[in-house]
Amino acid sequence: MFRLRKPNIIPVNDHIWLMDDHKAATCCLVAGHEAAMVIDTSIGVSNIRETARSLTDLPLICVNTHGHRDHMGGNWSFDRAYMNLADLPLAERTIHSSEIAEELKQNGFRYPAFEHIEDGHVFDLGGLEIEVMYFPGHTAGEIILLDRTDRVLFTGDGILEHLWLQMPESLSVRAQINSMEKLLPLRDSFDTILHGHCQQPFGMELYDTMFAALRDLEAGNTADDIDYEWRTFVSRAHPYQPNDRRIVYKEQPVCDTL
Repeated sequence: MFRLRKPNIIPVNDHIWLMDDHKAATCCLVAGHEAAMVIDTSIGVSNIRETARSLTDLPLICVNTHGHRDHMGGNWSFDRAYMNLADLPLAERTIHSSEIAEELKQNGFRYPAFEHIEDGHVFDLGGLEIEVMYFPGHTAGEIILLDRTDRVLFTGDGILEHLWLQMPESLSVRAQINSMEKLLPLRDSFDTILHGHCQQPFGMELYDTMFAALRDLEAGNTADDIDYEWRTFVSRAHPYQPNDRRIVYKEQPVCDTL
């Protein structure tokens, strides 16, 4: 049996916290007056529910931004979990892998079934509403969540410094741009971004610079792009500033549409 570890708790305000799981992934907790939402559950070696319970005694809602292990691996500590089911095959590959199956058996854990959430769904936490936005790109079922009251956008792996579009389950650069464009009418509704690997809040410049880099990539401005080794193959990365950010993409950036 493995020893469960405790994430590092980083307050954002008096009712939003980051739960940084030793830089493997970051989960978020946002509390209203009647319920609280846990956004993502990291890789599965931390009891995210227990950590959330140390911060609030409100009923907990578990939502996964997408189906990768580092965002739903800890779902075993919850009785139910919401996810856009376009990512169900991806999540099930993790759950049914030999490594996870052995961990579950040794520790007596089990995963709850996923419940589907669609674009536009609103979770009412009591005085605080969290809106779901379908945001395919990194994966087919990626979602982001908007808290208009706090002006916070929770983006999972949909908006972050190193965007991965090179995986087999990733969609095209154009699909990601389509998702980014959906946010344009909401540009004045948020000014803070909390993504699935951050240790501090980001401002709107993360959205702006990543969006500009995606359009630059689609336009074919790739002279400064570099090789990017990932697992057993090499893909490409489109660097952009500030701080050496990058968009990692398949060799043919525009390969599908959504």
